[in-house]
Amino acid sequence: MKLDHSELSEIELFRGVPEETLDFILERTSQISLAPGEVLLSPKEENQYIYILLSGSVSLHFGSPDSPEIRKLEAGSSIGMISFIDKSKPTAYVVASDECRLLPIHHDLLHGLLASTNTLANNILQMMTNWTRFNTEHIIKDQFMMKELSENSYLDGLTELYNRRWLDSFLSRLLKRSITDDLSLSILFLDVDKFKIYNDTHGHIAGDCALIALSNVLKKTSRPYDYLTRYGGEEFLIILQNTYREGGIIAAERIRTAVQKEVIHNKDGTELPGITVSMGLATSNSDSTVESLIKEADANLYKAKAEGRNRVCY
Repeated sequence: MKLDHSELSEIELFRGVPEETLDFILERTSQISLAPGEVLLSPKEENQYIYILLSGSVSLHFGSPDSPEIRKLEAGSSIGMISFIDKSKPTAYVVASDECRLLPIHHDLLHGLLASTNTLANNILQMMTNWTRFNTEHIIKDQFMMKELSENSYLDGLTELYNRRWLDSFLSRLLKRSITDDLSLSILFLDVDKFKIYNDTHGHIAGDCALIALSNVLKKTSRPYDYLTRYGGEEFLIILQNTYREGGIIAAERIRTAVQKEVIHNKDGTELPGITVSMGLATSNSDSTVESLIKEADANLYKAKAEGRNRVCY
């Protein structure tokens, strides 16, 4: 779709800018398109453009493109203004929410225009003022929302470990990175032995206390770069980065032994019976997928149970 200066003049950045200036811009720029999910800006890469969002919408994300959405920008927005002005990397990921059409304007072109038209400079100043005011009004709200999203969306409420939603979002990325870097990634599929009997005998509150105690053991025995997730119920999945099978076996035995020794207390302080866990280990190779890795670990977990529980199979 060809763009003319009348459409461009409706954009806040170019409001009141002479037609000949708008035509000058259009002669030297070309529209681009983004598919849904495509990343426009990243904190990892320098930005050389201000992007005018002509149609569609984009979302802003801190930390990673998969993190909770912080804000959505609609058609007419100017994207990349801050990094354009202070020549820094973007502070957030900008991701296409749907099919988008954008006009990228290189900073050299815009800087040249700023020297020749006060209207453009005044528009940028006004936009930055509005942006600052908006951020001031919403920063507390945004921080609260980010805290809520990060704590509630990706953490299990009982154990405070990562939950299944986090695992579904991030395991594929970790596996892909390990394959790209030619490093092994191991996972441990862990299940509390005879947990239903434990629950039925001592009550669900006692069962929750046992799971909390288990999660505390996992936190104490894991390395800083391991990831601990509650897969569901009494099942847990541990991601061991940069770990070959031998290292995975050592980590699994360390966890199994520590769980067996852990003293569990009920909410009233009384001591409860201890628990044991069975584990299945799987280690990635260049052909691994998330599905194949979990399937292998799950098969080894069932093998551990069949062989008497309280053991690691691989």
